[in-house]
Amino acid sequence: MSESHPLAGARDAWEAVVDDMAATAAEYRDAGFETLALHPGDVTVLPTPAAAAGDIEIDRLGLDVLLPGDEFESLQGAVADHEFEAYDAYRAGEGGLVFLVIAMKSVDDSLAVLFPVYYEVSTAQLMLARVADRGEMRTYLRPLDDSERVVFSQSDPENLLPEGFDPKSVDEETIVSNADDLEVSPETAVDDVEDGL
Repeated sequence: MSESHPLAGARDAWEAVVDDMAATAAEYRDAGFETLALHPGDVTVLPTPAAAAGDIEIDRLGLDVLLPGDEFESLQGAVADHEFEAYDAYRAGEGGLVFLVIAMKSVDDSLAVLFPVYYEVSTAQLMLARVADRGEMRTYLRPLDDSERVVFSQSDPENLLPEGFDPKSVDEETIVSNADDLEVSPETAVDDVEDGL
């Protein structure tokens, strides 16, 4: 894992969040849900400052979540048979990172899809401000080849934002103008995916 990766130095915290997801999935099963627990390899905030500066996929707002191929196939099967409109979110923070366990619930409360995500507060300011303004975050779950996506919507996203986050404190113009300083190089991103984090 590259030293510039958000989880560098926070691997133990991430593993604890994954364990929390497993425990949460057990609680949902006890409540009568079937569960599908997913294990992301990488999570990216959208839009990145460079994308915002270049108007590249500017409509995508939230978190891009990379899944193993077999888990993505299981997810596709789940969403083909269920509708998801409600969600629960469990938030923790450590060292400038926000960790979330998101549980998307089917409308008939028969299935819960759970997945952990993370973001670095300092580099997610643009996304966070726009999510707060829109009142909605989206999670874009995809396989490595990015050939398809499953998109979940999380309305009323206060619990997905850092505690005490003030969107008025975010200077979008400065963030976009400094985009080159905030971007991870393509080589680093490829190395992280190949390493499986």
